Amino acid sequence: MSNDSKLIILGSTGSIGKSTLEVIKHNKDNFEIICLTADSSSVALAEQINLFKPMYAYLNNHLLIDDLKSRLIHNQTTVITDTNQLHDILKSDLYSTLVSSMSGSTGLLLTFLALQTNKKVLLANKESLVMAGDLFSQYRKQIIPIDSEHNAIFQVTGNLDSEEVKKIILTASGGPFRVYPRSKFDQITVEMALKHPNWSMGRKITIDSATMMNKCLEIIEAYYLFNLKSDQIDVVVHPESIIHSIVNFKDGSSLCQFSKPNMQIPISYALGYPKRINSGMDSFDLSSIENLNFSKVDHDKFPSINYAYEALSGSGSSCLIINAANELAVNAFLEGQISFLSIFSIIEESFNVSLNATNSNIEEILDADYICRQKIKPIIKKYMIN
Repeated sequence: MSNDSKLIILGSTGSIGKSTLEVIKHNKDNFEIICLTADSSSVALAEQINLFKPMYAYLNNHLLIDDLKSRLIHNQTTVITDTNQLHDILKSDLYSTLVSSMSGSTGLLLTFLALQTNKKVLLANKESLVMAGDLFSQYRKQIIPIDSEHNAIFQVTGNLDSEEVKKIILTASGGPFRVYPRSKFDQITVEMALKHPNWSMGRKITIDSATMMNKCLEIIEAYYLFNLKSDQIDVVVHPESIIHSIVNFKDGSSLCQFSKPNMQIPISYALGYPKRINSGMDSFDLSSIENLNFSKVDHDKFPSINYAYEALSGSGSSCLIINAANELAVNAFLEGQISFLSIFSIIEESFNVSLNATNSNIEEILDADYICRQKIKPIIKKYMIN
């Protein structure tokens, strides 16, 4: 098997990682797993190791290493426990493609190590581009997005010069609160926010969908991925989640990509690019649905969309700041420490955080992120539920 088909999957036990492995099952003779990583899901990781027999596996939670090893039924996989070992593997020539599907800022450095060593990166970790857009955009030709919206744009535009594109329109389901009254947002619970109508995703991104912060982050991601101006990026609410993005060209044409709301489809496109491979999913039958609906975003209910444009027009650290504020606020909400509405308030107040950083290299970005989080934590304390 050629090196071009050898993969590392960061976050293999999350929703994107699992979907990636489902695609690989349908193309098992075309890919070889070099390394799987997980944070603390020892049971799920053990099942994946037993099935795919990767060369290496990494579990971030050292307390669960013995539990992981006890569940393995073969000795073909070396379980590594040291982060530096993982870094060495990411910088090695053992593989050619990284699937970056970790949630949150933890994937930033690991993804960057792969880019630095000229690997192809299939990127679902949108936070990396939000935090380090200027740095990551230097490696744009190595990145294939697997977020459904950005993957749709990539499928439509390919390597076309951005001068041919007038505008891109990211579609949004509107999440579970699209028609929920704004006057009742103070009653939203964690359980309510985790019930997405269309997509099966991890907890953090599901909350981001409920606040529509996922679209805020995706606007910033598209800005850097496709080398566009902020006024060339728009969002429209499309509750059926069938059309995943629309590209308006300068000649008046508009092209879109549509498919079932299942991540195996964009993942398969990225894995097989420039060819198309079996995703394990059927094509969508338009006759099976009576209506496709589209509407403008209600900015009073979801001010999060505006945060993206404010951040892109702000200081070089503005995008990093709102990403940090959102991660900390979402975590606090999931822990029952703050209300749903407080997520917006915390992000808005965090725009006042100042950082003296140039963000010119990965070390400065990581340092700035740490300092930023220390400054945001007192803001969150103000909104904690007694």
